[in-house]
Amino acid sequence: MTLALGILAAVILSGYSFYFYKIIIGRPGEFELSLLKSLGEWILARRLRARTDLWLMLLFSAFLELTYFLLAFAVIKNPLLLFFTTFLAGFEFLHLLMLRRRFSLFLKGGLMLKNLFLWPVERISALFLFTHSLLVLLSLIFWQTV
Repeated sequence: MTLALGILAAVILSGYSFYFYKIIIGRPGEFELSLLKSLGEWILARRLRARTDLWLMLLFSAFLELTYFLLAFAVIKNPLLLFFTTFLAGFEFLHLLMLRRRFSLFLKGGLMLKNLFLWPVERISALFLFTHSLLVLLSLIFWQTV
């Protein structure tokens, strides 16, 4: 379980590192705009399959986060990191519920693509997940065996 947590934490850390960098230097908008453009092009290319694929992406994200948090609770012993994990798991649960609602509105035509994401919430989520995964990796490297 420790190895699986380390691998997932490393994947999350590497996945969010570029966005984290853009947020830290104060230019997240250019990255977010490129994500929106890519998503729009992808939706146009996929056409009707995009609906199902978007839901599957959201479901896969929820599965990965659930797996990551369950592994973190099973492996991590540090009370402060466990508190942060509990907070982050709650935040991400609410974040996924919000995304589910916004995806639903978007797919019904009630929301434009440019309004699909609430970027301040996405930035907070990225900052938290990057920081948490870094702390988990440091914890595993220095205080537990992988």
